[in-house]
Amino acid sequence: MLQYHVAVCDDERFAADAIASAAERELSRRGAEAEMEVYTVLEDLAKRMDSVGFDLVLLDIEMPGIDGIQFGRALREIGFGTDIIYVSNSEDRVFESLSLRPLGFVRKSHFNQDMAEAIETFVRERRKTSTNRTITLKMAHAMGTFAIDDIAYVEAHRRDKVVHLANGRTEEVLTTLDEMGENLAPFGFFRVHKGFLVNFAHVRQLTSQGFVVGKDLVPIGRSKVAEARRAYMDYLNNKNSIML
Repeated sequence: MLQYHVAVCDDERFAADAIASAAERELSRRGAEAEMEVYTVLEDLAKRMDSVGFDLVLLDIEMPGIDGIQFGRALREIGFGTDIIYVSNSEDRVFESLSLRPLGFVRKSHFNQDMAEAIETFVRERRKTSTNRTITLKMAHAMGTFAIDDIAYVEAHRRDKVVHLANGRTEEVLTTLDEMGENLAPFGFFRVHKGFLVNFAHVRQLTSQGFVVGKDLVPIGRSKVAEARRAYMDYLNNKNSIML
């Protein structure tokens, strides 16, 4: 089942909860699950986005201080690829929002119909992306999109995470190893150590010291040895690999 991390922000709590419920309902109707977070203050959402990547944010436009369009503009200038849907009574500001490439504009006067159409667009576009097997990760000053099959392994190096690509190139990202492990598990990745996430597709050899990935040796955590070996054998069996 498709799973998305979704944030809602409206300065009226009742409205924010109603938007979250409607979005979650429409996602469920399309075979998707959502982890919803509801905010009434944009600054609180902004702080959360420093550490969490949302697939979708549903924003009111008219809010005290920074409004939804200003917030959306800041996201685009920073490089966030988060999808945006505006939910507002301010229909006169639809054209103002278009430069930010929102997925939709839900008019509160046509709430149910517009919400269904906007969520349909979101799920359709996300399904297109998922067929390309890509993952978008937060970087220091932007969002980086990587082909999943090109990732050999990921290493946690102090506060940074280093993505090692099959071509030998490396990229530093800020997304947590826990989050990457959860999202990449269906694609043959396994957390072999507290500091390493491995793509079994790029493992050349399994030794007593760890997995040989390209020219590198990725260690297996002591508590993970049996589980990691079993997971790798299962992966090979599912790929119909011949083991001699």
